[in-house]
Amino acid sequence: MDMGATPRAWTRSPLELAEKQLPSKRQLEIILSKLKILETPTLRLEQYPVSPEAAAELLYMAGFEHDDLEGRIIDLGTGTGRLAIGAVLMSPAHIVGVDVDARALELARENAKTAGVKVKWVQSTIDELDGTYDTVIMNPPYGTRTIHADTRFLDKAFQLAPITYSIHKASTRTFLARYVHKSNRRIAEARTMSLKIPHLYTFHTRRWKSIEVDLCRIVT
Repeated sequence: MDMGATPRAWTRSPLELAEKQLPSKRQLEIILSKLKILETPTLRLEQYPVSPEAAAELLYMAGFEHDDLEGRIIDLGTGTGRLAIGAVLMSPAHIVGVDVDARALELARENAKTAGVKVKWVQSTIDELDGTYDTVIMNPPYGTRTIHADTRFLDKAFQLAPITYSIHKASTRTFLARYVHKSNRRIAEARTMSLKIPHLYTFHTRRWKSIEVDLCRIVT
């Protein structure tokens, strides 16, 4: 398990990138940085956007290093669609983005048009979801406002697919490892990076705040 303080360096030749027809990680970051986020998010839903850097790192881990963005992919709590849209840019797979907030999905649809990709957007709570997918990708609520919100997302992810890519606060690392083990899963890989959060709520006192997060690949 890679728990270094920075994302692991991963270099590929330009030929390998061309063969897989993938944007470079930096190109992916730039595209994702141009997508809109909610300017007035709902605190109860913990609508903290995943940064372009963290999204690109997670998607490269999934789509380039492990080929896990093949088949049917679902993004739980997609928000304005940054992970789902990035997944389409990394793979021709069937991507579904799910969120309970109609405002967020409206922006997600606009963002998909901006990026020139197609995603199936679904307005739903995670409790109403069923079906079978190959991989779940998600930036779930951290559970700081609604207790156990993060574990509810994990439970649903484990129900839907054998592979989950998920972002969690590094401070919950020990709890997460125990919960995953109790769920008969294992964290096959994790890497730590700084996630920049913009000023979104009235209690934010700085223009940007950085928190340490773990990008996790969880498997059966």
